Amino acid sequence: MDANISLIIVVVLFVVALAIIGYYILKMTKEFTLNEQKKTLLEIQKIGESETRKVVTPVQLQAYERLVLFLERMKPDNLVLRCYQPGMETRLLRDVMIQNIRDEYEHNLSQQLYISSQAWVYIKNAKEDIINNLNAITPKEGENCTPTAFAGQLFENMSGKQTQIELAQDFLKNEIQERFK
Repeated sequence: MDANISLIIVVVLFVVALAIIGYYILKMTKEFTLNEQKKTLLEIQKIGESETRKVVTPVQLQAYERLVLFLERMKPDNLVLRCYQPGMETRLLRDVMIQNIRDEYEHNLSQQLYISSQAWVYIKNAKEDIINNLNAITPKEGENCTPTAFAGQLFENMSGKQTQIELAQDFLKNEIQERFK
């Protein structure tokens, strides 16, 4: 019986030793795997950042281009030429111009993702300023205001001072020069 008990004790000690060794091997393998995963993720992030820049930079430049074009299209002379149709009444001209500005603004809303928040504030201020100028003219002149007189009043109201459109354009130009030095 002593031999059987001794054999059982040796087997139990052998199994316990194997379990302890197996536990440490499993633990070391898990740590090694986690470290390798971390290294791989860091490499992917490094590659990802450079690849992301390659994709995002052209999109950012395009956003600045589109917003500068939007601002140019909001300038009174360009707006009048684009919206006026012969025989059009003044009130309709004003409404078409305002709707044109709003449509283009909505079309460019997603561009705010690629520019600074401050630049977007300049864009919104320029849009609101031109709409406010358009709305301010009609009550002054009344119903007898011709489209030509309306356009002349708009040009007069916006000349001789730096407009919100020009401020926004200057800000965008400065920002893009700083961002892409």
